This record gives sequence, structure tokens and C-alpha cells, in this order.
Amino acid sequence: MNNTSSSEVHRFLCQQRDKEFLALYHPTLDALLEQGLPIAKARQAAVEFTIANGHPRYHVNHENAYRRVCHMLKASEKHGNGARTFDHERKTGLAETRQRRHMWEEITQQVRELIAHGLSVDRAVEHVLEHGRESRFFITPSTALTKICTHARSRALR
Repeated sequence: MNNTSSSEVHRFLCQQRDKEFLALYHPTLDALLEQGLPIAKARQAAVEFTIANGHPRYHVNHENAYRRVCHMLKASEKHGNGARTFDHERKTGLAETRQRRHMWEEITQQVRELIAHGLSVDRAVEHVLEHGRESRFFITPSTALTKICTHARSRALR
């Protein structure tokens, strides 16, 4: 993937995330439908369950993760751990949705723990992206329903 554009890499990583989501979503949906739940309620419940209980890989590229984690580590050093630096992030173009912000905080915390054990930031980021799992899917139910689940057949992800 060295010669691909960042938008192609982003698209690929999103497709990988969607595949992981659908691999858990479809069996959950099928089980709920077998229990006689109406389709709309079953879809909503399956999406919520999948978001809360999935443990996908972090589908972000190393360069972007390294840049974001370094920014967050510097901000926490400057403002103290747990400090809110979202105003600064908005000004520098790094504002994220709440879901994405939580994901980056989770990645940064895992990197911080590895740094405490002697790894460099670069190696820690690499390790988290290669071996780490998200605590949940960092997407909203509406995103899952409108962007992932409805396009599953047309994108041949099921």
C-alpha cells in the first residue's frame, strides 16, 4: 500500500472495519429475527449490541496514528493528564467527533502504558495498531445503520 493515496488507504481501512462489524452484526440480527423481533427493532438492537460488544482492530494508518498520539501526549504533558484540549484541537484542525476522540484517547492510553515500559512512541503506536483491539466499535448506531448495514450487499461484505 506504499504507493496509494491517503484517501485510498482510508477507504480500505473503513472497509476492513465494516467487514469486522458485519461479521458480528449479521449473526446477532439473525438470532434476534429468529426470536420473532420485528425487523426494525432487530436491526437497531443488533447494531447496538455489535457496537458495544465488538472488539475490532484499530483501523487507522500508522502515520496518522503517530501524529495524533504525539499531539495528544504533548497536550497532556502541557495541560496535565486528563486535561481537555479540544479547543486547541479545533483550532489546529484536529477536532474529531466524540466517538473518534474516544478512540484516539484509548489508543493514546495504550501507547502511554507501553512507553512507561520502555518502548519508543513509534514502536508503541506500531504495537497497538498491530496487536491492540478497540474496547468497542467507535461509531454511532445511525452511522452503522445508514453507512455499513444498508450497503453490505452492494459492497459484497456479507
